Amino acid sequence: MHCTRCGTKNPDGSANCFNCGRSMDARLDPPVAAPAVVGAQRARATELLARIDIAGIPLVVTNDEVTFGNQRMKCDDVVAIRYGVYKHYINGIRDSQSYAIWLTDGRSTISVECAKGLFVRSTTVESRYQDALKTLYSAVMVPLIQSLLANLDKGTGFCIGDVTFDKAGLHRRAGFGPIQKGLLGAWASITGGRPVDERERQFQHLSWKEFGGHSFDKGQIHLFRQKEAWGHFALRDTWNAVCLGPLFDFLYEDGRLGKFVNR
Repeated sequence: MHCTRCGTKNPDGSANCFNCGRSMDARLDPPVAAPAVVGAQRARATELLARIDIAGIPLVVTNDEVTFGNQRMKCDDVVAIRYGVYKHYINGIRDSQSYAIWLTDGRSTISVECAKGLFVRSTTVESRYQDALKTLYSAVMVPLIQSLLANLDKGTGFCIGDVTFDKAGLHRRAGFGPIQKGLLGAWASITGGRPVDERERQFQHLSWKEFGGHSFDKGQIHLFRQKEAWGHFALRDTWNAVCLGPLFDFLYEDGRLGKFVNR
């Protein structure tokens, strides 16, 4: 969706333009100013985005809050999300499955299992899961992505898993362990490859200039140094890893990445 003031393309469902701050719902012509009381009442109005039945437990999402059973969380308080599908098979026969979504505000966690219920059809489970993700994208994920972009833009960066993303690139604190260093050192002495210290630096740091993009495979997002694999995150297990795909898509478009980072 494009801003009517500056033309910047923003992630679908954005409330305000990341570039200029204008409301994405604003008209081209300046609207007539509403009285302060009316404006305050409009700001407090709650919009129901979806009500999804999950084995008798309602998942209710508004523009202000997410409720699942007796679990409740303000959308503005959500600091991370993760979700994914898991299926377990024995001798080619599936004996269990999970279509789960988790939200956290840093103090508590809402867990939504869409595969609940006896003899529930796969199409029903898939429908619950997709409907929930579609609704949570606008209510929760878009604000999270905007927050990550803001932190990247102002230089503080953000962390996902064991990786910090900032203007300089992607960084891991952890290095090689003594056993790994010993094995790599022995291999380098035999093959004449890169020294261990250089390999460790490349393992720990990836500049945006060398960043080769991302891909998805088997529930994971993979990050590349040019065409070489550099790291990966399990989308189901790593908080906010699911935000990286749309965030990168936004940054790739129209050469926007160079406006946020050092290349």
